[in-house]
Amino acid sequence: MTIAPGAEKPISPHAVRFSQAIGVCVRKTFPVRCLKWTDVGREYIEVVKGDLQRLFVLDFNDQAMNRFVEHQMLTTFKEFRADCHRHFKKYSDPEEARANPPNALVGRDEDWHFLCDHYISRAFQEQSRTNKAARQKQPYNHSSGSKSFLQRQYELAERRGQPVDRVELFRETHVRAGTFVSQAAEDAHNQMLELQSQPTPEGSQPLSEDEICDQVLGRRPGYSKGLDWGPKPKARRTASASSSSTSCSQSRQKEIELQAKLHEALERIEVQDRNHQALASQVEAMKKMIEDLTRAQQGPPHDP
Repeated sequence: MTIAPGAEKPISPHAVRFSQAIGVCVRKTFPVRCLKWTDVGREYIEVVKGDLQRLFVLDFNDQAMNRFVEHQMLTTFKEFRADCHRHFKKYSDPEEARANPPNALVGRDEDWHFLCDHYISRAFQEQSRTNKAARQKQPYNHSSGSKSFLQRQYELAERRGQPVDRVELFRETHVRAGTFVSQAAEDAHNQMLELQSQPTPEGSQPLSEDEICDQVLGRRPGYSKGLDWGPKPKARRTASASSSSTSCSQSRQKEIELQAKLHEALERIEVQDRNHQALASQVEAMKKMIEDLTRAQQGPPHDP
């Protein structure tokens, strides 16, 4: 797995499987008693990285890879804890919940009982109410599933044979069965289209796709709505800077596509090499079996 410069996320046919593997390793390794990400010791993070390196070809000297993997660990850590809480809430009786752990914690009664005690504590109840209120303020969800927006953007560009901008990507990731996931999502997309169609005053540059999305969706540090966690669009400065930015963006998109194709080809070569080595070992073993069988059929040598 590699990350193209500026992408901040792996873009390859195996990206979803990679993220899923991180989730499996985190659930298996991280102690349940770590209630916050800051409670997770560095040694557990390194164990997960070691497990991943046995499954994928990874270079953790690459800072972009390190950032992505640790961010994905954090995301999975939070999702796992949320899944456990949802399972707990299925039971009206806390004691019944204690007797029925989720599949991921079957055989780990002590860990599950610890979480059950945590869920009924006053501190957790108060925090849960605060989090619920914050979630209700979110205008809409996306329809991208486990794929990152960048992965979807790459796949759409591959399928169409041309780059896909953030406005089009927003539509693709917020439509399900031909319909927007919510009225708020449709309104946001219509607002983007309206900004795109507005005439540009003489002597000024039209708004870029990034500026349109930032204006409609807003921004926060380290996160671009419509792109998820990853590359951060730069603010427009001058006409030449805007033109240069567009050119750089197209070059970066091409580089990402080439990196993904190269990585896929290298993985195919690696698989073929492993298959060749396995076949060679089988041939040698068969030769030895034939030699042994031939000697057995000839019997012991006769004295003259």
